[in-house]
Amino acid sequence: MREEGNEIRRWEVPSRRHASRDQRWFGWRCLTISSNAFFVPMLLTLDVGNSAVKGGLYEEDELITVFSIPIEAVETSDQSPERAWREALLSHLSDSPIKKVGLASVVPATADAVANALGGITDAPVLRIRPTLALPFELAYETPDTLGTDRLAAAAAGWVRYGQAISPPRSVIVVDAGTAVTCEVVHRDGVYQGGTIAAGPALSRHALQSGTAQLPAVPLALPDDPVGRSTQAALQSGIMWSLVDSVHGMTERLAATLPDDPQIVVTGGWGALLANHFDRPTHHAPHLVLYGIHHLVANEE
Repeated sequence: MREEGNEIRRWEVPSRRHASRDQRWFGWRCLTISSNAFFVPMLLTLDVGNSAVKGGLYEEDELITVFSIPIEAVETSDQSPERAWREALLSHLSDSPIKKVGLASVVPATADAVANALGGITDAPVLRIRPTLALPFELAYETPDTLGTDRLAAAAAGWVRYGQAISPPRSVIVVDAGTAVTCEVVHRDGVYQGGTIAAGPALSRHALQSGTAQLPAVPLALPDDPVGRSTQAALQSGIMWSLVDSVHGMTERLAATLPDDPQIVVTGGWGALLANHFDRPTHHAPHLVLYGIHHLVANEE
């Protein structure tokens, strides 16, 4: 397993009022570098998931900051959805000089609320990820209109960074483990073939709790001992070790359909846990979907 480190630089951005004489405000942003300042327009990437909106700010090709906004916290606010999202986004974007926004979503209503809120923050155009954009691979999916745009972004980033970038190119399997657990398969010839979709740990826990009379909700933690010696431990083992073993088994099954030994890339909230339990070399890329959104938006410029 190889941990993919991301060194993320964070700028301290003073307001116009508090800028020192060694700082200059240039429309969108103030930077101080040896008493010379300049503004750097940025690309904002947003991944609207089932439980959170993940965001990243890019300065050219460099991801300089990331953030996550829990959806439940915003949607249970007493404010209107647009105002609640605007305030939540502003707390992370501040005076960032946004030139364009790329947005991938699996929740259309939340995506619309986020896009509307952005209109009160920036005039930057919002490009929604879709399969009709310029893609880094051939799309062999039979129903592209139903392909989740987060899956598309993850597959694009996985292929560009870990398959296409090496010589000779290698096939790639991308695992995104969050609310749902998805696997994406890209052939070494540059063809996205499809993948799998399954329930993540939170959905499995919810199904067990709501579909039975006496099983409680339990913390989602992987126990050291797979033999649960209490009902809580048995549930934790069943849910979490099933995640590990099902992903391991599925990637092996998918790899058997490919002509070479594929690169395995894991991302999502459970990505780090999975990466530590693979038998084969694995890349952990926590911001893979944001990278994919950036790549697809940049290719449209």
